[in-house]
Amino acid sequence: MSTFTPAHHTPHLIIQPADAALSPPESYLFVQDGLIIACGVLYAFCYIFCMIRTYSDRTYPSASVQGIQFMSLTLAYELYYAVVITTTTFELLAFLAWFLLDLGFVTVAIWRAHGNNDRWGIVRRMMSFVVAGVAVLKGLAMLWPDEREQITAYWTGILLQLPIGWICLWTLWKGRNTQGHSLEIWLMRYLGCCTAYGVFFWRYWNVPQNWSYVASAWSVAVIVWTLLPETVYPFVYIWVYRTSKVKGE
Repeated sequence: MSTFTPAHHTPHLIIQPADAALSPPESYLFVQDGLIIACGVLYAFCYIFCMIRTYSDRTYPSASVQGIQFMSLTLAYELYYAVVITTTTFELLAFLAWFLLDLGFVTVAIWRAHGNNDRWGIVRRMMSFVVAGVAVLKGLAMLWPDEREQITAYWTGILLQLPIGWICLWTLWKGRNTQGHSLEIWLMRYLGCCTAYGVFFWRYWNVPQNWSYVASAWSVAVIVWTLLPETVYPFVYIWVYRTSKVKGE
């Protein structure tokens, strides 16, 4: 006889206390869970593809200016919020898995794209930036306190994502070659952005009083400005690929 015991003991992911107090319907929670899981899976594949491409091409976008150091901020973000916003061991492990994937990409990038003379300097600076980044995030949370620090997580998250698409687009256009780039990286990053934004807009559309900042003018502007280069990117990639192929022939 079916008892659905495992189903009854499987909790939903990251329920904001202010939302939970309103007894949301299961459909609200299921969609939220699906978007969160999809976002995590997409970004995981994004970093796996980044590692593969960086290993094979021995470069990545902005390698010429040691741009991998920007990843210090994402490492700090994932390390800090893995501790402060997770409520279950599963969520903590998921956050740490993303942190390890980021760390894996950083390791591959430093090893394959930079020489011996540069590597240890990059590593030392990145370690300092990670510590400073965690301190800044803690300071922002103290300045703008919120349940589960969602306000600071949201704003710092979308601001960290903002320059990535522009850097990738600019280096692709300027370099006129696809080394360090790939459409599968772009697709995972683009869909990852959409699902990440989808989590918060789903919350806003259902409980606007708890998530009013998501639909603010500044928020929408940052999202549009982030998705603009990502939307243009595949067309530029195809043009650069075809142009470089013709020159090669």
